[in-house]
Amino acid sequence: MISPPEFQALLEKWKLLPAVRGRVAAFRFVRDIHYGDIGSRNPFDVLQAKKGTCSGKHALLKLFLEGLGYKVQTFFALHDFSKFPVSPWPESLLSFQSKTLTDYHDFLKVQIGDAWLTVDAIFDAPLLSLGFPITDWDGVRDVSLPIVSESIIPAVGDPEEHKKELIAALPASVQKDRKEFLQALTAFIDENRP
Repeated sequence: MISPPEFQALLEKWKLLPAVRGRVAAFRFVRDIHYGDIGSRNPFDVLQAKKGTCSGKHALLKLFLEGLGYKVQTFFALHDFSKFPVSPWPESLLSFQSKTLTDYHDFLKVQIGDAWLTVDAIFDAPLLSLGFPITDWDGVRDVSLPIVSESIIPAVGDPEEHKKELIAALPASVQKDRKEFLQALTAFIDENRP
C-alpha cells in the first residue's frame, strides 16, 4: 500500500522524537481525528477526511505504529451499543437503548518490550463535553476500552474483512439497528460537536 505524503511526513516527524513521545504523538493524532462514519474503513480515507470510526482510525494508528517499528495486532471487542457508556445519553438516541445493538469494536494491542499493551483511540478529545469516554495513552500502560466488552476476539487475516464477516453473521434485524444507530450517532456528533 502506497502511503500519501501527509502520512509519511507525520511518520518522519515522530521518528525524530524519543520512542515514548513518538508513539504517544501518533496515538493522540489519531484519537483527535473526528469520530464519525464516512462510509469507508480505509486508513488513508480516514486521514484525508479527518474523520472515521473505530475500524478506520485504528487501521491508521496501526500503520503509524508499525511505521515507528512496533508489532501491532488488531482485536475486536464484542459489545452492545445500547449499553454504551455515554453520560447522559443524547435524547435523539434514547430510542436505541431498548434494542440489541451488537457490534464488534476494533482496538489494538502494541508490543512494547515484552508486554502487549491495549490501545484505543476511538473518541476525539472534544467529545468529552458531550459525555463520551475519552482515552489517553502514556505510551507505557494499557488504555481502558471505552465500551463494556462481552468478549475479545483477535482479528484473523485482514481485519476489515474479518469484521465484515462478523457483522454479516449477526441477525438481519441487529445489523439494521446497528447501522441506524451508527448513522444517528454520527449525526448527533456532527450537529453538536464543540
